[in-house]
Amino acid sequence: MATNSINLSAKVWQTLHNNHEKYEHYALVIKLFSIALVVIAISVNLPTMISLLLLFTLWLQEGIWKTYQARTSDAIITLECAIKDNDDNIACRLYSDWQDNRPRGGALIQEYISSALKPTVMFPYIPLMVISIIAAL
Repeated sequence: MATNSINLSAKVWQTLHNNHEKYEHYALVIKLFSIALVVIAISVNLPTMISLLLLFTLWLQEGIWKTYQARTSDAIITLECAIKDNDDNIACRLYSDWQDNRPRGGALIQEYISSALKPTVMFPYIPLMVISIIAAL
């Protein structure tokens, strides 16, 4: 029975790890799309305010992805702690634990904004916004 639990925990860990990495790839795609957006916006003379609003939207979207990624990290750490403590039921509590700990309303928005303000997320949005403004001058 313990071997089955270890195998299940290992499968859950692997799935969570793969999802964590996918969130990172999606965040990079959003960044690359943002760079392309600025290049296109400058080349077609898109109004600066529209470019800035689109960049801001993409920036916040990446913040949301990074929040999901952070939750996955938390689940991985919880699972790893449970494996150390030999808790056989942790692999089956992922979604209920996530639901129980998910912020609501303003706290959820604050969590998204907090993720968006991390330096690794803010780059390249601030430089792209500056480039958009300079290009409009």
